[in-house]
Amino acid sequence: MAECLVVYTSKYGSTREVAQAVADGLQAKIANADDNPDVRSYDLVVLGSPIYGGDYLEPIKDFLRGNKPFLAERKIAAFITAAAHWERDPGLTGEEDELLFTQQEYADGLAHLTGGEVIDSRGFGGRLIPAQLDDADRGMLEWFYRFLMRKPLQGFDLIDLPSAQRWGEELRAAVDN
Repeated sequence: MAECLVVYTSKYGSTREVAQAVADGLQAKIANADDNPDVRSYDLVVLGSPIYGGDYLEPIKDFLRGNKPFLAERKIAAFITAAAHWERDPGLTGEEDELLFTQQEYADGLAHLTGGEVIDSRGFGGRLIPAQLDDADRGMLEWFYRFLMRKPLQGFDLIDLPSAQRWGEELRAAVDN
């Protein structure tokens, strides 16, 4: 049976919850990217990050920079969590369209940053509790919702932990075959 590790970063806790569900389904160990876990003994490394301001959180980017030679020799899967589930609006053109990425594109991008053999990637919903946001995140999300989503910022919970666990089970089946 392949040795697997889920490495995540989380700001408000949603990505940590999804990472734990993936790890449970995968029967894998789990580690915070801030702890810089050693990936050399693992066959599969799953990376997870939320998206803030159109980017991955810095701890996962630091982890990638510090471990790229080791990750490049491993099977890789990645997931992201995002405060919304969005798809491209067919009415967007030009610069507007280039500003908006789908969850799947972010997840694919995170996986490919490793240089390893990508076996899968997935975008998951997140949780947004406006009262918990710091000022910078609140301002950024209010802009995002007003101009790109065309609706006011409101709280919601799009986390689907059973789906994350099933994805972990699918990864286990893929890596053991």
